[in-house]
Formats: sequence, C-alpha cells, structure tokens
Amino acid sequence: MTLQQYADYLVEWLEQQRHFYGAKGYVIGISGGIDSAVVVNLLMKTGAPVQGLILPSDTTSAQDIADAYAVAESAGCAVIEASISPSYRTFMQSMQPLFRDDAERQNVIAGNVQARLRMITLYAAAQNQQAIVVGTDNAAEWHTGYFTKYGDGGVDVVPLVQLRKEQVFELGRLLGVPQAVLDKAPSAGLWQGQTDEDEMGVSYAEIDAFLRGETVSAQAQKQIDFWYNRSHHKRMLAPAPQKMVE
Repeated sequence: MTLQQYADYLVEWLEQQRHFYGAKGYVIGISGGIDSAVVVNLLMKTGAPVQGLILPSDTTSAQDIADAYAVAESAGCAVIEASISPSYRTFMQSMQPLFRDDAERQNVIAGNVQARLRMITLYAAAQNQQAIVVGTDNAAEWHTGYFTKYGDGGVDVVPLVQLRKEQVFELGRLLGVPQAVLDKAPSAGLWQGQTDEDEMGVSYAEIDAFLRGETVSAQAQKQIDFWYNRSHHKRMLAPAPQKMVE
C-alpha cells in the first residue's frame, strides 16, 4: 500500500467511525505540531464539518499559535482560539490544598493538568456540535506512553496510531502541511523549552528504528523499555474484577 493509498484509507476510515458514533462532524485540537496538522488535513478530506480548536496556555509559544493558524488556513479548517490559562490558574489555586510542594516532577503534574483541561474543552465543544473528538497520537507515542492519560490520550478515534513518526512526516509532506511545521522539533508544549526527545532521552528516529524491528543502541533500548514498561496502564481500559457469583 502506498502512502497515498493509506491516506485515502484513513479518510474513509474516519468517516466509518463518525457514522458508527452517529456524529455530524469532528473536533480536533490544533497545536501547531506535525501530528495535529496531518490529522486536520485528513479530516478536511472527509467532507464532513470539522472544528479546529487552538487551546494555548501560558507555556504555549507564540510560534506554536502562529503555526496552528497556518495549519488551519492551509487546510481550510474553521478554527477558534480559546486560552485555557484562566481555567488552569483557577484550578491550581482552588485545588492547592491537594498538592504537595515536595512532589516530584512538578512541571509534569502541571502539564498533565493542562492536557486534561484541553480534553474537557474538546469534549464540551464536540458535544455542542454533535461531533467526535479526534486524537493525534502516533505509533511512537503510543508505544512509549508519551501522552497524558485522559488528556491528549482521551479521544474517540486515533487515526495516526499505526504510523511511525517518520511516516507522519512523510504524510505531512504529501498533504501539503506548512514547511515551518515540518521543520520544527516535536514538542508537547507542556512547559517552556520542552521537547519530546529531550524529555524521553531517546530520539524519534531511534524509536522508529525499534518499531521497524531494527537493533538500536543499548541506551536507546533502555529508554524505550523504560517508557513502555511504565505506561502499560495508558494502553488499556480500566481493569475490572470478575462478576460476583450469586
């Protein structure tokens, strides 16, 4: 199957999922990164209504916002910008008694709260428009668990989940994603200066090589195994006990 054929398949698959849900359209968060850019372009080819949302916070760079608008304009997608900063500040202030000052990885805790606020926003918008929420996670992120549980991982469909990061970039070039988005370093934007590869300690090229079944360096394998083994719970439904026998 060629990349073009797979893109055509994804467009058809998305429509099958929309009909399965009984929805009228799609809602997607546009971050200014490659994954959401590819998904937006695929959604626009379905012919169904698509609502893009740009949901910046205080840690979102001006460049990411500009890139998100460029993606929406290039794809012809309707877009609304709504900052999550007021909601985030209110939540953190009102829930302060719940937080420990000595907790590890404070920036990750804060970033996960932001990701979950975006999920709430996307679902509120989707329900308002009788739409489904479309995710943007790819195979590398799925394998390593590099997404927020019930945040960017909380979606209705995940069209890119079978594609390695390199394939997402290839699909982006095929679909005409803006060059600035193709050139930028992948980042979840959870804090200032954050990049995916710096946080994971392994490059997407190495993760993709692993996913292709190739041998990678010992250090890369160590990091891939670390992220995979600590994220099993993200790739499964909540466990349930056996039914009580009466």
